[in-house]
Amino acid sequence: MKQRTKRKMVWTLAPIALLSGGAALAQQAASAAGAAPAEAPEQQMERIVVTATKRATLLQETPLAVTAFKQSTLDNAGVKDLTSLQVMVPNLVVEQHGDSGGVHVFMRGVGSTNHTEIGDPAVAFHVDGVYSPRPQGATVLMYDLDHVEVARGPQGTLSGRNATAGSINLETAKPRFDKFSGNASAVVGDHNRIGMTTALNIPVSDQLAFRIAAISERHDGYVAFQPRSNVMPGQREYMAGDQLGARLTASWRPSDNFDLLAAAEYYRDNGTGNVALMQRPRAGQALYSSLVDTPGALDQNGVTYRTRMNYRPSDALELSYIGSVSRLKRTNASDNDAGVLPGFKQEHRTEWSKFDNYTHELQLKSTDEAAALQWIAGAFMIHEDNSIRFDIDISSSALPAGLGPIVVHPTQPNDTAWAMSFIQPKRTLDSNAVFGQTSYALNPELTLTAGARYTREQKDDTGGRNWVCPDFGATIGSGGRLIGAGGPVTAATCGSAHAPGTWPGGGDNSAVSPVESSATYLGRIEYALGKDVNGYASVSTGFKSGGFGDGGRFYKPEYITNYELGLKSEWFNRALTFNVSAFAMKYKDMQVSSVERLPNGQQQVVTGNAARSSINGVETEFNWRISKHDRLMGNANWLDATYGDFLTCDSVYQDCATQSINLKGNKLRHAPTFSLTAAYEHDFALANGKLTPRLSLHYQTKSYVSEFNTTPGPAALAGSFADAREQKAYSTLDAALRYETNDKKWLAEVFVMNATDEAVKTDANWVAAGTPGQTWVGFYNPPRTMGLRVATKF
Repeated sequence: MKQRTKRKMVWTLAPIALLSGGAALAQQAASAAGAAPAEAPEQQMERIVVTATKRATLLQETPLAVTAFKQSTLDNAGVKDLTSLQVMVPNLVVEQHGDSGGVHVFMRGVGSTNHTEIGDPAVAFHVDGVYSPRPQGATVLMYDLDHVEVARGPQGTLSGRNATAGSINLETAKPRFDKFSGNASAVVGDHNRIGMTTALNIPVSDQLAFRIAAISERHDGYVAFQPRSNVMPGQREYMAGDQLGARLTASWRPSDNFDLLAAAEYYRDNGTGNVALMQRPRAGQALYSSLVDTPGALDQNGVTYRTRMNYRPSDALELSYIGSVSRLKRTNASDNDAGVLPGFKQEHRTEWSKFDNYTHELQLKSTDEAAALQWIAGAFMIHEDNSIRFDIDISSSALPAGLGPIVVHPTQPNDTAWAMSFIQPKRTLDSNAVFGQTSYALNPELTLTAGARYTREQKDDTGGRNWVCPDFGATIGSGGRLIGAGGPVTAATCGSAHAPGTWPGGGDNSAVSPVESSATYLGRIEYALGKDVNGYASVSTGFKSGGFGDGGRFYKPEYITNYELGLKSEWFNRALTFNVSAFAMKYKDMQVSSVERLPNGQQQVVTGNAARSSINGVETEFNWRISKHDRLMGNANWLDATYGDFLTCDSVYQDCATQSINLKGNKLRHAPTFSLTAAYEHDFALANGKLTPRLSLHYQTKSYVSEFNTTPGPAALAGSFADAREQKAYSTLDAALRYETNDKKWLAEVFVMNATDEAVKTDANWVAAGTPGQTWVGFYNPPRTMGLRVATKF
């Protein structure tokens, strides 16, 4: 069967795929494409259907650098969220941080560390194709999915805003009309981990079905309290998890030419968040420990409503509407001084926050897959309305370092007591776009594709203001005071003399960004080199709008052009899949967020632009069923990501008012030159089932956690902290032993994650809490964990 004919048979399933997208669809699509019959599934790879092109296409016939995994593969690999997914996807890195309950996502060395209410991620995050604008949305637990798909490189034509580095889409399991079914699992582990998931498929008729899914994950913290920590008995340690998710999905298909899918999703995170750890622990002090004076507290919850309607007036045309409404709320507190200097305290608190957004998208596309010409056109809009109050309390004892109390209650005239409050009652975004893409098959082997998108955006800040209470470095004797949790912020309690410009980020923040617009495009050639070998060459562009930070400091939009060659292949009667992509990405005005010190030594997140940067690399992925009982999968990648021109200031050791540095030649953060992941499984047949050991190894060379690759000063920190901003080459090993019954209804597994107990650094910061406290701290991935999982299907 010719390649184009196979594609036609798969693409005819597109309306059903975008509605149901479950395991049944993957089986139907694989069968349509000439897959092995159902009686011999163990001898061939399961084919996955993805929607990265807004059509249902087989993963191996999708001309993009896209990785996809079914829920069963995620379960076997111990993946429960985005952080645990990262080693399975080429050049994907998830960076931890402490004061917003979220993560920073990087792909091919590109990401954003601005997790504030005005920060935009560089990797777009979607659920069922619906865009989630806040970085905190990336912490949503992965449960009851049909599959997860990760597309690398700019996806600006079809995926839209903030997809300059790539796009992640969680395709949830959809209701089925055929039968009542369900599944459940439970996990227990060290650190008192207890987790449960369940899902029920409830068909009401051959036109209406529901699906209910839920998950709960809880474990104690990984960061021990050091002696002299000021915490109440029973207080949870940092890096403790307490997450809950629930989803209700309804599918209605009243006729052959109309269907509707609606979902309501809730999640809650009551963990403790993360905390920075001393990179050089004191004598007798464990790395995963901290001298805590502010216990971690997080109350983050979100509700999202999604809907999709498909109407097919004819066999050749489909009109779709995709809409969503979402609200995220958060309060939290964190210890930002990392316990570096006893007697000093810097507490960060989100007193209140609310992130509202809604999206609308219209799509009109061809569905006559027998035609040589295929096309899609659409319009998209999103509106965000965000508000937040973020406070920082700073205090220190007048006693010599180490003699003051751990939690400082400033009472003496020389005790320091002052605070900052950032109040942003209304920060909004309005973004509108139109897009179109068309493909034309010149012959059964050769297809040309062209696409374009026009985007127009504007951001507003109304009534935003930064306060200093009552002044930088104030003491009790000079009228110093703390705001305290929930305390009032007025001209009477805080210094009102700090007008705009008197300190970076101070005073009135009200601002309106310029209206920004940009056109992005895609051009691609696809060629079927053989029966199961498909190649493609493409050029695509991406755009991310500029914005403003505290004090009305503007930064410019960023632009990217990506040139890519790819090959997707299946060998040995589909026992082996091997994919490779080579790319060259050119950035102009790349947005880079970093921490900048204020004149008083305190810090704030700022975003600037690197004039030029380039990213070149080769990514390979493989999945090999060596025999009926042996499987090997993984990826190997080479990456060269450097700044070509980036004039900035390293505020750790430079006076930014008079000094600057050009980072030309520096490596982008989270861009190791080489990385490798390999997972191996072998089945041992038993009387009533099979026993499967699994080993997964990840290795990567040295990388940097900052755009500043070196640490030259201050003089007191040179030498022993020369590697403070780098993560040395490392290896991690995950292991599991799984038993599954022959009818696949029961499963039991013991596992250990990060068996080598590698401390992987993802971010670094300099803490200067008085001269004796000057040191480097860092955020780290979890240490070694282990547990037992039991699952059933019915």
